[in-house]
Amino acid sequence: MEIKKSDFELGKRIGGGRFSDVYLCRTLNDTNFFFSEYALKITEPEDELPPHNVKNELKLLRKLADAQDKEDKENGTSIGRNVVRLIAFYQSPIEIGLLFPFYKTDLNGVIASNTKVRSAFNLQDGTITKKRENNFSTSQIIQIFKGLLRGLAFIHSQGIIHRDVNPNNIMFESPSELEPVIIDFGISYMEPDNNGLEKGDSKITDIATGYYKAPELLLSVKDYSNKVDIWSAGVILMLISSKEFTTPYSKDSAHSDLALLASIFNTFGSPPDNWQEVKSSRSYGAMNTAFFRKTRRSTDDLLFKLKDHPQCVETFNSMMVYESSCRLSASEALKRIDSERLQNQ
Repeated sequence: MEIKKSDFELGKRIGGGRFSDVYLCRTLNDTNFFFSEYALKITEPEDELPPHNVKNELKLLRKLADAQDKEDKENGTSIGRNVVRLIAFYQSPIEIGLLFPFYKTDLNGVIASNTKVRSAFNLQDGTITKKRENNFSTSQIIQIFKGLLRGLAFIHSQGIIHRDVNPNNIMFESPSELEPVIIDFGISYMEPDNNGLEKGDSKITDIATGYYKAPELLLSVKDYSNKVDIWSAGVILMLISSKEFTTPYSKDSAHSDLALLASIFNTFGSPPDNWQEVKSSRSYGAMNTAFFRKTRRSTDDLLFKLKDHPQCVETFNSMMVYESSCRLSASEALKRIDSERLQNQ
């Protein structure tokens, strides 16, 4: 539905990035809208740099909304409930506004609400250190992860690669309502050529955020698939099932692709000699073979709070493989986790 900016009263800025601002807003015409509060994302297209493209984002969101509406009519509920739904939009000569439901917190906020801080006294030097502890139950971790997989399965079924799955883009109604909703399609890709912006074999590799980048992106593989989202989801699972809400990567990995690649190899072991999709990569070929001689860390260590859930562990292992074509799809991963639940009933 197309609207006017004047239909809303803008409140405080609640998010955004380099090319957009997100505001809490209220409708001035309550008869046409269901909620009292919304999130309005405003972008000026002229200021954007690839892969950011709000016009493309609008096309993707309208496609997803149409698919969500169709599922609602046919099944009474949308399989896309874990994906943000575009409610309305407006366009002016200088900006585009996208209207969404308002969500109170992201995954970082949920983690903060479920973190227990303990103080430890050091007898030797008298110092006190504080340690964070993951207070999630295993059922809460699985609930969040299954919701993330459902959302990705829906996105991928529509021929879309999200390309920026990270805690900032996973929202919740509240810290206690653990049904995740994937947001922000500002750098997403729609097959086959992103509406004429990127050829399928020449996609932009400067995507994803920090720790959540898939290894093929770090080696400039341009014909990547939606399996980059699967890798990101696996890193999120490591985060929310860790002992202290951390990933096994070094701090430098958040800012350096080379450090991240080294951390990935330190975590998941040396890549196989027959890693086909990177064989033509100059970066990969130039690296000393000794750099890769690493042993994969124990999955019990990587998924500390899920080590007694073998199906979750096996699913994670099948997601976090170097050859992206061999990674589980989101729907396959979801089925495997559900099979464990059914077996335990």
